[in-house]
Amino acid sequence: MKNLSKEELLSRLEGINRSNALIYFDLNGFILGVNAIFLKVMGFAEDEHDKLIGKHHSIFVSYEYSKSNEYKTFWETLRAGKFFEGEFERKKIDGSPIYLQATYNPIFDESGTITKIMKIATDITETVISKNKINELSKSLQIELDNSNKLRIAIEMEKDAALNDLDATIKKSQSELIKVIVKSALFVIMSVGFITTLMYSFAILSNKDTQIIGSTWSNMFSVLLTNAFSIVGTIMGIKYATQEDKKEKTKKYENQ
Repeated sequence: MKNLSKEELLSRLEGINRSNALIYFDLNGFILGVNAIFLKVMGFAEDEHDKLIGKHHSIFVSYEYSKSNEYKTFWETLRAGKFFEGEFERKKIDGSPIYLQATYNPIFDESGTITKIMKIATDITETVISKNKINELSKSLQIELDNSNKLRIAIEMEKDAALNDLDATIKKSQSELIKVIVKSALFVIMSVGFITTLMYSFAILSNKDTQIIGSTWSNMFSVLLTNAFSIVGTIMGIKYATQEDKKEKTKKYENQ
C-alpha cells in the first residue's frame, strides 16, 4: 500500500466508498463525516449528514455499553494505532438493532501520526437474524428430541410394569389351579384307598374270598398310579401352556 500512488489510493478509496458504509471519527470518537450508504443503513436520509457530524460514536450503542470499561478500552486501542474487526451490534436512528460486519482503521499522515479513524461496514442484519432463528429452531428441536426420549423411556417402563403384572397374574392363576387339581387328586386317591381297605376288611371278617378283593385292590392301585401320572401330566401341561401364552403376550407388547 505504501508504494501505491496517490491517484491509485484515491481510486481504491472511491471503490470502497461506492460499495460500503463509511464513517470517519476523530481520535475522541466524534463523527467527522459519513457517506450516503452509511446514512441509509442507519435509517437516515441521504442528505442528513448534518444530523451526524459532530455527534459522538456512542449514539450508536446502548447507554450501558457506552459507560463500560470495555467501550473505554475500545477507543484507547484505536488511539494507540490498532484496528478492530468483527461483528458489531449497533443502534439505528429509530433505536432498532442493526448488525454490522466492520473494521475500524486508524488513518496516519505522512509523518506516521494518527489523524482519524475510518470505519468500513456492511449490513449483515438479515444474516444474523436468520442465524439466530436457526439456532432457536435447533434448540427447540433438541428440546422436542429430549422430550421424545423421555416419553420413550416412560413407555418402556410402563410396558415392563405391564409385563410384570401379567407375569404375576399368570403365576397366581397357575398356582391356584394346581392347588385345586392336587386337592381333587388327593381326595380321589384317599377315597379309593379307603373304599378298597373297607372292602378287604369286610371280606376277611365275613370269611369271603379275598382273592377277588386283592385283585380289586390291585386294580384300584393301578388306577391310583394312572391318576397320579395323569395329574402330573396335567400340571406340566398347564405350566407349558401358560409359559407359551406369556411368550406370545410378551411379543405382542414388544411389537406395539
